[in-house]
Amino acid sequence: MNKLWLVRIHHRMRSASFVLLFIASAMHLTDKNPGLLAWGLLAALFLVYPQLQYWRSLRAADSVKTEMDNLLVDAALLGAYMAAMGFAVWLSFSALLGILTNMATNRGCRGVPAVLLATLAGAGLWIAINGFTFSPQTSWQVMVFCLAGVSYYLVAVGHIGFTRNQHLRQIRKQLQVRKAELIQANQALNGHLHEIEALHQQLREHANRDALTALYNRRYLDITLERERLSCLRESRPLALIMMDVDHFKRYNDHYGHQAGDQCLIAVAKLLQTHAKRANDLVARYGGEEFLLMLPGMDVASAYVLAQEVCHGIEALAIAHESSPIGHLTLSIGLAVMTQDDPKDVASLLRAADEALYLAKRSGRNQVHLAAQTHLPTGAAPQVTAHLMQLVWHPSYACGQSDLDAHHTDMFAQINTLLAAVLCNRPVNEVAACIDTLIDDVTRHFAEEEKILQQAGFPAVQAHAEQHRELLDHAAYLVERFKRHDLDTGELFQFLATDLVARHMLGADRAFFSHLNPPQAQPQT
Repeated sequence: MNKLWLVRIHHRMRSASFVLLFIASAMHLTDKNPGLLAWGLLAALFLVYPQLQYWRSLRAADSVKTEMDNLLVDAALLGAYMAAMGFAVWLSFSALLGILTNMATNRGCRGVPAVLLATLAGAGLWIAINGFTFSPQTSWQVMVFCLAGVSYYLVAVGHIGFTRNQHLRQIRKQLQVRKAELIQANQALNGHLHEIEALHQQLREHANRDALTALYNRRYLDITLERERLSCLRESRPLALIMMDVDHFKRYNDHYGHQAGDQCLIAVAKLLQTHAKRANDLVARYGGEEFLLMLPGMDVASAYVLAQEVCHGIEALAIAHESSPIGHLTLSIGLAVMTQDDPKDVASLLRAADEALYLAKRSGRNQVHLAAQTHLPTGAAPQVTAHLMQLVWHPSYACGQSDLDAHHTDMFAQINTLLAAVLCNRPVNEVAACIDTLIDDVTRHFAEEEKILQQAGFPAVQAHAEQHRELLDHAAYLVERFKRHDLDTGELFQFLATDLVARHMLGADRAFFSHLNPPQAQPQT
């Protein structure tokens, strides 16, 4: 029901009934000379008051509730009016019948007691202030007018109810027509439901799949990875990520063309799919020539074996790559594993795998590297742990100075020996001997390198020597922690593989390569 419709109908009925009561009251008081005050009160009650109530209801936040409250105010004022008129029979009868009809029409019989109480309250208040008077007699003219007015009011209320019922019946008919139309439309839609659902499923697949390789895309990976991470944490299971990058892929594209490059990525994708054998394993194209294999519930040793199988499987495809130093297509792989002891968020887990991939590429490509902070399970098979973290020397790392290159290759071998001893849980004295030998050799190497750089005229030799001192200080700190049995395997690997090898030997040392091998002067002609 329209709320404003109710307010407008009440305003019309209130205004009309109060005007009739004003006329009847005027007829009753004509020969009594009530005075200007009495006439003013009658005019305020019957002519001004209905307009004020209308104004109030229109501006109320809840106009229906306000209008129901107005009916009780009407009853109280009319109760005071009846007491003021000495309970004149026909005037009181007309007023009481009007307010009872209004309340019963809007709230049913349950509203009648409230109206009666409000009427008695209004009458009692008047009597308490002005005293009780009782003069029920009215003239026959007033009686006839009240009967006519009450009849008109009741007919008007009935007509309003009839009009509203007619309107409701029309609405019901319209609703029935709309219902029949909706049923017909629903039946038509049901005929296309399976087709729409099939198309929707295809769209979901297209949204989640990489167009070239048909692997899952980065968007789907991000959603699924977070879900699987939380599941593994709840169920106390590890979560392994194998991040892969096709070695020298830009050179492959430049040499063979982009169409051949696309076919190369498709071949890699098909091979990776054969290694995702479990229901929750997921292979995704991470971006460009990068791929990612998500392995919920797989520990580090099993994931490493699988990563090696992938690495060797790509080599077994024997895809020619003339621009690669090896001559065929290879992968660099980084492996990170989340465990209950080292829970990670998705960003940290991806970053750990990416850093391990970067180290694999810096160490010569075509190999698997484990993330620095990944913990190995106790009792891992020696044949796995012995090769789990290996630094591989590549000819491209050579500076051209025979002594320095010999030192570097020796340090690679010593670092690998130390890591294998730690990972295979060799006796403490054996590990300690490896550490002492490595630190002594690194110290001698740094000293000899500084002499060679001074002789070659390297301008940043002092800054380079300062880097040497910082590395040696940190090495001494790690040795001290090892003696206290407080050295983490991941931190040791971080220092050796990242700080010492990747950042210093393969990074900072390249700054002096050109000073050790100056360009030959061109002969004059």
